[in-house]
Amino acid sequence: MVIWVGLIMILIALLQVPALVNGKRWPELAGFAVIWIIATLYALLISTGVPISTPTELLLSFYNWFYPLIGINF
Repeated sequence: MVIWVGLIMILIALLQVPALVNGKRWPELAGFAVIWIIATLYALLISTGVPISTPTELLLSFYNWFYPLIGINF
């Protein structure tokens, strides 16, 4: 399963990166790279069976930490 995840993520990169480089869209390439790396790590962790929180739980814990720092209480 891990091999398939890796192959699919490599295929996605091979399809997207050349178009961004040829178009000299460097900011889009940087954004794609960051999101792609995070998605790849998350997919690999899930496919190996590592217990990990859902993205929603991760966002909520971040907001619960961050909002009090900037003075917002919800």
